[in-house]
Amino acid sequence: MKQWVVRKEVSENLPEQILFYRGVKNKEEAEKFLNPDYERDVHDPFKILNMDKAVERISRALRDNERVIVFGDYDADGVCSSVILHDFFKKIGFENFHIHIPDRHLEGYGLSIEAVDEFAKEKTGLIITLDCGITDYAEVEKANSAGIDVIIADHHPAAASAAGAAEKLPNAFAIIDSKQKNDTYPFKYLSGAGVAFKVVQALAARGGFNIVPGWEKWLLDLVAIATVADMVPLVGENRALVHYGLQVLRKTRRQGLLSFLRRLDINLGNVNEDDIGFMIAPRINIASRMEHANISFSLLTTESPEESDWISVHLEVMNNDRKRIVENILKEIDGRIKEAGETPKVIVEGDMGWHPGVLGIAANRIVEKYGRTAFLWGKAEAKLIKGSCRSDGSVANLAELMKTIPEGILSEQGGHALAAGFSVNEEEIENLKDEIIKSYEKMPKQKTENDILYIDKELKIDDVNWETWASMEKLQPFGMDNPKPIFLFSGLEISNLKKFGNGGIHLQLDFLKNNKKKISAISFFVSGDEKFDFLESGQRVDLAASLEKSFFRGATELRLRIVDIKSII
Repeated sequence: MKQWVVRKEVSENLPEQILFYRGVKNKEEAEKFLNPDYERDVHDPFKILNMDKAVERISRALRDNERVIVFGDYDADGVCSSVILHDFFKKIGFENFHIHIPDRHLEGYGLSIEAVDEFAKEKTGLIITLDCGITDYAEVEKANSAGIDVIIADHHPAAASAAGAAEKLPNAFAIIDSKQKNDTYPFKYLSGAGVAFKVVQALAARGGFNIVPGWEKWLLDLVAIATVADMVPLVGENRALVHYGLQVLRKTRRQGLLSFLRRLDINLGNVNEDDIGFMIAPRINIASRMEHANISFSLLTTESPEESDWISVHLEVMNNDRKRIVENILKEIDGRIKEAGETPKVIVEGDMGWHPGVLGIAANRIVEKYGRTAFLWGKAEAKLIKGSCRSDGSVANLAELMKTIPEGILSEQGGHALAAGFSVNEEEIENLKDEIIKSYEKMPKQKTENDILYIDKELKIDDVNWETWASMEKLQPFGMDNPKPIFLFSGLEISNLKKFGNGGIHLQLDFLKNNKKKISAISFFVSGDEKFDFLESGQRVDLAASLEKSFFRGATELRLRIVDIKSII
């Protein structure tokens, strides 16, 4: 059970109280945070190291009609990045390009030697990698030897060549990545699509194209989707990009998104970051997990209403299949842990029949449920045994942890500090669990906040009103480093309890204000969560919840989203 910590009150003004604990502690910072401004907050793209060089090379390719390959990653960030370059090239009338998004299961992450060989056969002059490439050393050398220039537009950190040594970088024509050590760009946390947008922004600024000045802002819907999907910090420039990207998304002309949003019953004019994070992005991501990311790319680029409808239906079928597969994996892991009689310090589980494409989602769910770092592996129809891991924060960096696993166990590895992926040599699969546990035990541990829930302020149920919501609305968009504020409601009596959804997997609790008006509190996917088993009508509880504005079935409603709940005995 989590320990609840109510933050010390520093201001009676609700936004000021919340902003203080977001690190915003003076009026000037608060003004910038509450009122994003495109001209002020979106920086000059030419401040990114090597942008001049990259723009000159891309412009030469366009001018000379060279064959250009845009090589994007297969997740939502990479797909949106690829669509950004696609839309720009189409807008300026350049046709001699090809978008290549690799097959997650057959090609893996990043450039491959085989792909470069194919591009060489097509007499390619330039490869632009998006949301990948920063560690593709051999592949870039292969391209160089074939006479192909490579521009890397990535947002991942470069690897260090040795402890304390300079970073190791591919020998590319130009690398656009503000995380490079010598880069002085004022913001370091762009998504891959954010970097792709900066490239287009720079190309448009350099001029020479028959486009209306500022046209590139119509690409911000893609930047918003990718930035929320990739869970980069929603502060600084990202905050402005998502703020304006949501405005563009609410006016989108993309047939695929229009069909998609209709099918998901999302009102176009009210699309917000929650809709992206919980509804749109997971379905864009599901294509590469279950089949191929080209399906999502087509959704975002098609101009055909009929094709849009077909893709929307297909993605929804895949998403339902994904849910079923994940639930089966979770049940299997739950059974194994119960049989063992205790929860291990690090959860390492797998099965040759598990679908590798959904293991990241399953690992997230395991971390949420058990508060443990999770490594999951599977193969199904893939060529290799692949895995995903997610951290509970007890070790600083999963990618570094995997480097300590004895050579020969893993054939591939990489990713972020809290989320990473790997491939396993099949003959070593029996040793994987023991070696991961040994490596985990050797890694320095740090305190996690999984067992602590920080609450921004205590409110009364009567404070759940449109005036309070207006204060909260100014803090949007919410996301990484700007989470939804959490409030404590003490001693509430449940006036009604209702389970809904497929088999009663969701929960609605109703509470009454002093004027007898109902306020509902919602929690999704609660089946199997023991903390909800004790609840019944008439029960008194302490509730930790955030506020949200719902448009369910066309009705505008202010409600609570349950974060945690405790019974009052």
